[in-house]
Amino acid sequence: MKPRTFFYFLREALRGLVRNRVMTLTALGIITIGLFLFGLFFLLTANLHHLTDLAWEGIELRVFLEPNVTNPEKIGAELAALPGVKSVKYVSKAEGAAALEKMLGNQNLFLDGENPLPAAFNLSVQETADLPTLARLAAAVPGVEEVVFKQDFVKFLEIVIRLIMVFGFALLFLTAFAVLYIVVNTIQLTVYARRQEIEIMKLVGATDSFVRWPFILEGIILGLLGAGVALLILREGYSFLVQKIQHYRRFLPLLSGPELELKLTAVLLGMGLFFGGLGSHLSLKRHLKV
Repeated sequence: MKPRTFFYFLREALRGLVRNRVMTLTALGIITIGLFLFGLFFLLTANLHHLTDLAWEGIELRVFLEPNVTNPEKIGAELAALPGVKSVKYVSKAEGAAALEKMLGNQNLFLDGENPLPAAFNLSVQETADLPTLARLAAAVPGVEEVVFKQDFVKFLEIVIRLIMVFGFALLFLTAFAVLYIVVNTIQLTVYARRQEIEIMKLVGATDSFVRWPFILEGIILGLLGAGVALLILREGYSFLVQKIQHYRRFLPLLSGPELELKLTAVLLGMGLFFGGLGSHLSLKRHLKV
């Protein structure tokens, strides 16, 4: 398409939006509501994934060493090389005793000087790690006496992650389908209100593409405007919510920051562009058959 032709179609689209301002405002309001709901579910799904990521980060394998080990550095290097291990932290007998006393709130556990606790390594794992396999590999390292991890909690977390993934994708898909349905029917109302204009253009010899492009650009403009309004409401509302629960972030750590805003902006503008263009295209099919 030549730039001159494109700008002609764009002018016609803008004129159509202004000329039919009542239908334009109605369509804009409905599209904004639909994209707002989509953005809301996007934020909900993103935060659910964030919470599961935080829970996974708290999972560690505790690798206890044999009492007569004299080369913990070598064992630590072998453990760090295992697949799925993110980081390795050495905990000496003294550090283990101090941590236990702090946890129990009793500073007199080892007054007689005897410390029966073994030295250990804490292994932080990646999300893709197969923990049972990793535990078996760690137990096979020479000098390792026992490997302990919260197996029941890991199984529960894996089930939760799968459910969240299925629920999140299903939720976003259904919302996207609902928004598309709303957009198509809303734009169809504006097209129906101008059906005589379309018929006249077809009768005087206008091609389908000549008739279609101004309407598609109208849909794209409406989609982008609706996405912009929905984005503004969501950003302000979400920022207000994050500020209100600032004191409870330890218990409810919501996602925030420029990265989330950038993703939300890209998703909403992309959906507005896609739904506006596709909605106009689908709405025009009937009325181009003259």
